[in-house]
Amino acid sequence: MHSGSQAFAIFDMDGLLIDSEPLWLATQKSQLLALYDLVVPEAELLAFQGTSTVQFCRTMAQRHHEHGVDADVLLAAMLERMAGLIAHATLMPGAQALLQRLAEAQVPMAIASSSPLHFIEAVVHAHALPVSVFASGLEVVRSKPHPAVFELAAERLGSEVPAQCCVWEDSVNGVIAARAAGMRVIAVPDPAHSNPAQFAIAHHIHSSLHDSLGADGHVAVLHDAII
Repeated sequence: MHSGSQAFAIFDMDGLLIDSEPLWLATQKSQLLALYDLVVPEAELLAFQGTSTVQFCRTMAQRHHEHGVDADVLLAAMLERMAGLIAHATLMPGAQALLQRLAEAQVPMAIASSSPLHFIEAVVHAHALPVSVFASGLEVVRSKPHPAVFELAAERLGSEVPAQCCVWEDSVNGVIAARAAGMRVIAVPDPAHSNPAQFAIAHHIHSSLHDSLGADGHVAVLHDAII
């Protein structure tokens, strides 16, 4: 970073720091089936990656009202199920090393996730992650791809200039949200993503969080985030 500048790092959580997307997908399927005997195509479910569970449940209630889907009932069932699973999700490759390097460099960090705050706290506690600033999509009026959760994270970090913030995201909705917030975006998409070209709007595309660490241990992408 240039002298006198300050960079901030903001991380998504599900699918980026922890391998929890399969757990969310399985929970969506199991609760829709158990509560409403409803089977939704996986492609339809995958389109919600990066958005809040509230938004998912509301949309399911709108699209499948003939099955009696109730957004509040579905939400409560999903969150109860995931509450017992989220802390057991394994860290993604490079997550611990990258966060530790940023902590050592005294770069202010936040997690901005569509998950509830207590899920974020559970994951941070389970893996002893060196992050203490959190923002949840449930705290803002609109979830990703709207930029509100990233703007809230930046505010809590003390950033006044969006371009000071580097955001790491694994979902297209998250990348769109971070770009809309005026922040630098590092996309780390799932290699199995059906349309990788959608990530082209990110400033950088990395195959894993390991890519964000240079051979010398420095996080090169932070050089872009200057005043």
